[in-house]
Amino acid sequence: MSKIKKTFLIFLCFFFSFELISFIFSKTSLLPISHTPKFYLKKNLIPLHEWWTENNIWGSWHKLNASTVHKKSCFNVSYKSNKVGARDDSFDNNKDNDIILIGDSFAEGYGVDLENTSQRYIEQLTNRNVLNFGVAKNFGPVQYSILYDEMAKKFKHKTLIIYLLPDNDFEDNDYTYWNDSKRFRPYYKSSNKTIYETFIPKDAIKNYMSKTKKVKSFFKNYFWTSNMLSNINYNYKLYISKKTSSINFSGYFDSSLEQQKAVIYFLDKMINSSTANVILVSIPRINDLKRLSKGSKVSDLYWNNYYTNMDTSNNNFKFIDLIKYMPAKPEEIYLKCEGHWNAYGNKWVAKIISKYLDKY
Repeated sequence: MSKIKKTFLIFLCFFFSFELISFIFSKTSLLPISHTPKFYLKKNLIPLHEWWTENNIWGSWHKLNASTVHKKSCFNVSYKSNKVGARDDSFDNNKDNDIILIGDSFAEGYGVDLENTSQRYIEQLTNRNVLNFGVAKNFGPVQYSILYDEMAKKFKHKTLIIYLLPDNDFEDNDYTYWNDSKRFRPYYKSSNKTIYETFIPKDAIKNYMSKTKKVKSFFKNYFWTSNMLSNINYNYKLYISKKTSSINFSGYFDSSLEQQKAVIYFLDKMINSSTANVILVSIPRINDLKRLSKGSKVSDLYWNNYYTNMDTSNNNFKFIDLIKYMPAKPEEIYLKCEGHWNAYGNKWVAKIISKYLDKY
């Protein structure tokens, strides 16, 4: 037997052994991140990375009328989109008293089944229908504004609820942070420090995939080995992130004044253009709470003071800062393997918001 054939056979044996180990680890939930390759999926399901798209002018969205499964060590949930691409039931019975919810992954209900989202709990507590326009994948206030203008605003609604996540919303559409990215998503640029224009980079590509991501996608579609590789890659990125970034960073307290003013500009576009009552909900994460416990003051924050004052002066606007409502044990509202709300956390925030919905 030639050396080439022998080497090839050794490689095949190694690969199939690794594939078998990956299959066993995936099926027994021993991997923190896991998925079923497209080749083995049921016909009514698509891979998770195909369910989230990036080809609309507001960037991230969902494939229309599609279903997928999302699995990590602390959850195994299903996602389904309706005919307009929202993670929700049909909007065909839209009524004047409806509520529109817009925001990022917290609004979408990342990591929980639909019945455990804040949307569903609000519906149960108020007997009003919520149209969910939340979406994950670095979705920020510039995108909220565009999605609201282009689609959400066209549906009847009495109330608009906006989820603001300071942890990353202040940087999500700042092109200086994402410079050279080829993702098809909008960013802002300042013309005179008070007016901001939006743009999609000329070299942006719809549903962009680098050569590396194309290779990863191929493995995800056909091989269980991709699960093992995904976990190795995830842990490596986590290691590098801890080495290169500040573990004390808090979006609540550390975002630059320029980023704060830009986010306020785009949130105000929505608030001022809407004929509905508006509730803005700011969402803290653990790092924000740690900073608060060490003496940082919310009253020192430009963005927070701005919306606290608007709450006082605008009868059709309510600002709910969740950092002021945190339970005694904040860790209980988050998923154990993720910084997103678990079912209890979604119910907790729904109860807080629902108290104000009789007026708004």
